Amino acid sequence: MSFDKVHQEKHAVLSKAVDEVCEAFTLTSEKLHELTDFFVASMEKGLGEEKEDAEYRGLPMIPTYVTGLPNGTENGMLLAADLGGTNFRVCSVELQGNHKFSLLQMKSKIPEELLEDDSVTSDQLFGYLARRTLAFINKHHPEYLQNKEKLKLGFTFSYPVDQTSLSSGTLIRWTKGFKIKDTLGEDVVQLYQKHLEAQGMPMIRVVALANDTVGTFLSHCYCSENNGSLTSGEIVEPVMGCIFGTGTNGAYMEKIENIKKLPEKVRQELLQAGKTHMCINTEWGSFDNDLKHLPTTRYDIDIDQKFSSNPGFHLFEKRVSGMFLGEILRNVLVDLYRKGVIFRQYPSEEALPHRLRTPFDLSSEVLSHIEIDDSSQLRETELSILQSMRLPTTHEERIEIQKLVRAISRRSAYLAAVPIAAILTKTDALNKRYHGEVEIGCDGSVVEYYPGFRSMIRHALALSPIGPEGERKVHLCIAKDGSGVGAALCALVA
Repeated sequence: MSFDKVHQEKHAVLSKAVDEVCEAFTLTSEKLHELTDFFVASMEKGLGEEKEDAEYRGLPMIPTYVTGLPNGTENGMLLAADLGGTNFRVCSVELQGNHKFSLLQMKSKIPEELLEDDSVTSDQLFGYLARRTLAFINKHHPEYLQNKEKLKLGFTFSYPVDQTSLSSGTLIRWTKGFKIKDTLGEDVVQLYQKHLEAQGMPMIRVVALANDTVGTFLSHCYCSENNGSLTSGEIVEPVMGCIFGTGTNGAYMEKIENIKKLPEKVRQELLQAGKTHMCINTEWGSFDNDLKHLPTTRYDIDIDQKFSSNPGFHLFEKRVSGMFLGEILRNVLVDLYRKGVIFRQYPSEEALPHRLRTPFDLSSEVLSHIEIDDSSQLRETELSILQSMRLPTTHEERIEIQKLVRAISRRSAYLAAVPIAAILTKTDALNKRYHGEVEIGCDGSVVEYYPGFRSMIRHALALSPIGPEGERKVHLCIAKDGSGVGAALCALVA
């Protein structure tokens, strides 16, 4: 048999194996309908009476106590603070009306000793946050220290909290490296406020505890120049904020009467005060943790059970978010190697490049380069794989890797369309006005930078229960800096 014939046969075997993997990542219109219907049912269950069951694994549907949305006419000076996994950021946001704002900020890296040391106390952490806040005020707004003029602050705190009002929430557990035990069960707003006052800043009032997804929604509502206005004769309404980046989540406005988990007294007080809706943080990364409907491949199971820090949780996020797209591809490639159909130059798995064997060493950014590579012989893909994994590839292997990348990203985008379609369905947002259109405020590196991601979401929306007619009414808009501007806007509506 000639060399060319052998070569063709090897490619055919690889291509067949890859096609089988791609088929497992394909979502049909029927599956999108099934998932959307189940998402709506999960929302309704999550909004129901507070779950006594400690093992509840459905959608959390967390009330945020944000009961109003900005429309872009607001003005004034507000502060925002954002405690992330590695940085603490303080911002001042000057709302100028007419959907415009200016922002000043100071970012500080959280000292390692506050992150990893078990003996660290709440006072040490929140004392540090207050000192950095004072440094920001001294640098950018010393006049507020001199005249003691009051400033409202929105605090973005992206850790699990039990939120009982707009300005109070107790820490359930730490994630992202913190291990400060005496903060558990404590009100993080009170802790921050106490230390602000100890640093001589009683005029700063922490009036809102914000989630970055809620912030994305509010930021979009403020900045959208179509908010409540006519565009081509049609009214455009912001409906939700969502994040598709390292993780994924979404928030939207729900009728207060439907939020059964709110204490009856609170619900009635809000309704009597003329409030009709409240922003709900869905925490949709946890959608279908019981895997009743989510499409599941052997690679999803392996990543969840062998390589993730929270097996059995955030299973929707593990199929959609940027943190996991590269890891899915890495697992597929190692599996194809074990089947003997790719990278045959390596005699054993131990001989494979270290980066190909290391979990989470392959980033979604590499996939984004491969996704749209149309260069001769897929040279761009060859270079990306060489640089990221020290892995030489043949042209035939690159053809198949590109097919895998596109299957993985398409599944991610199709799944991303499910909560969007579900919220549009549950709120009936597309039918509130004749010819009414809706905007979705989106933030995150995947939705903003991954080639074709928004187009693929749109394609899936057309296949979902809202159909092509509904999809045409949806505008996916990039909403910037929800943790800064959005947190300040949370303080505004307080």
